[in-house]
Amino acid sequence: MTTLCIPIRIAFVLSLAASSPLEPLGKLDHPAIREASGIVASRLHPGVFWVHNDSGNESVLFAVRRDGKLVREFKVAAPNVDWEDIATDDHGKLYIADTGNNHELLPSRAVYVVDEPDPDSPGDQPLKTVRAIHYRFEKKRRFDCESLYIWKDRAYLITKRYDGREAERYSIAVDSAAPIFKPLIPRYEGTLAEFTEPATGADLSADGRRLAVCSLKSARVYEIDPESGPRPISFVRYDADQVEAICWDGDDLLLANEQRGMFRIAASTWRPKSPLQSAVGERCR
Repeated sequence: MTTLCIPIRIAFVLSLAASSPLEPLGKLDHPAIREASGIVASRLHPGVFWVHNDSGNESVLFAVRRDGKLVREFKVAAPNVDWEDIATDDHGKLYIADTGNNHELLPSRAVYVVDEPDPDSPGDQPLKTVRAIHYRFEKKRRFDCESLYIWKDRAYLITKRYDGREAERYSIAVDSAAPIFKPLIPRYEGTLAEFTEPATGADLSADGRRLAVCSLKSARVYEIDPESGPRPISFVRYDADQVEAICWDGDDLLLANEQRGMFRIAASTWRPKSPLQSAVGERCR
């Protein structure tokens, strides 16, 4: 058994090493997309993805194809202090996370909600915010956040940590506005198991069952447990520059980096190992 098992395991490891988990799809070719920081798949318009820039850029949403080709751009009537991620829901809304907080200097941050536009419309008028949801930090609990997802009428914020500890999750209600003079206080939801890298993006699958979170060099997939929260089921490490955004594309994962690259992690790559592969691994230890 041992003599058969060793070559099987070696072949399996070599096959993983021989190919990168990231499949290049194209480039974000529009010159105005200088620093892609968030991406989400439209649930209204198949094949369309919404992308935005980081801080220091105009308040604009870009509709693109999965190969990065521009469809349309739309200005947004909300400030871009430090946009870091974007999410969506089943009601035609887009949620813009103005949640960046470098060095944790800002006392409050915000999530802006807009109606998702038709990417085939002219886009000659700025998108109005349906509501602005401001939140403030409890004393000595400020955090930086580049990862947002929507689940059950709440926006979940994942902290970006550099100390090797697990990321934390906070949530705020998104069903009504919270003005800057009456901000919400985020509710602590616990840690994100095993995620010890600085989180740079997140997305919840359309069925609400799986959460994907990325860092500069890796991504993790979680299964959503309604009682206990996200449970880690998969880890993928990749070699790419400055990956800042991730979203679901069916069962595949789509990623964007600040160098304008668009990549895919196929479902066959991120899915947990089959029972056969697990059994081979156990026998070879």
